[in-house]
Amino acid sequence: MKLTSIVNSVREFFFKPVPVQSVAAVRVLFGLLLLANWYMTWTHLEVFWGTNGLVSLNTSQIYGSDWRFSFFDWLPNDPRTATFVALLNLAAALGVTFGLFTRTSILFAFLTVMSFHNRNVFILNSSDLVLRNLLFFMMFTPAGEAYSLDRLIARVRGLAPEIPALRAPWGLRLMQIQFCLIYVSTVLFKMKGTYWADGTAIYIATRLDEFVRIPLPLLNNLVIIKLLTWGTLITEFSLGTLVWIKELRYWVLLAGLGLHLGIEVVMNIPMFEWVMIAAMGLMIEPFDAEKIDQWVRGKLKERFANKEISILNSVTAE
Repeated sequence: MKLTSIVNSVREFFFKPVPVQSVAAVRVLFGLLLLANWYMTWTHLEVFWGTNGLVSLNTSQIYGSDWRFSFFDWLPNDPRTATFVALLNLAAALGVTFGLFTRTSILFAFLTVMSFHNRNVFILNSSDLVLRNLLFFMMFTPAGEAYSLDRLIARVRGLAPEIPALRAPWGLRLMQIQFCLIYVSTVLFKMKGTYWADGTAIYIATRLDEFVRIPLPLLNNLVIIKLLTWGTLITEFSLGTLVWIKELRYWVLLAGLGLHLGIEVVMNIPMFEWVMIAAMGLMIEPFDAEKIDQWVRGKLKERFANKEISILNSVTAE
């Protein structure tokens, strides 16, 4: 293979225009997750982020990096600050969900989420980090060019085509790479110990009472435990690698969906499974997402057209 062929392949991978429907759909899902995250934040605002909460601003600054960003460091140490940042986060989450001032909304969603994270790092879990990281990369995508109020407004003004234009996917590719690195690094980290390799990790995890939602008797069977443990490793490795193979992609995503839904049923890990399930939408082939979009639109037009005909017939009969 020639160097020019490699360069051309990389250029095509990052910059050959593709449909925007897949990343726009993920934006909507992330907006809904941001709203759920906001609700959990709002209902515990004073306890975790208030001036008289469990962690003082001074403590968070001592434990934080000198390079961190947080609105709490720039605004007065006042009870109203947490409320202001939370309301700003809500406005951004609504903007992301409905696609209004989309890029700006994603930016402020990222900044407000990061502000809450840096204000109290002691309560974070993996879903917080994944959501924050993917929001950063989403800023560089055309996520507002479909399923958005921005597009609706542009259409009314005659500034947008009927079908969203193809766009260079480099921002989407960065999100996809981040998605895959999460799973590859997870497998590498798990293999540092012995419990995942010997097949007993899930037995141990399901004995942590504070995380178990539904105790299942079948998880007392060692054979099933080993199969589930090794199956988890295979699925996670596949989500980080084999998902790039076109013929295997949707089978891998289906296995990943089953994995995360299974964890959601058994384990109490707020938001994480839903963040990863939403992120799987990034790996849907953009042209496939466009076909699904067109099929749904066609069905809706057909259904509404039939209803109009029925109404006209009934009026004529009268």
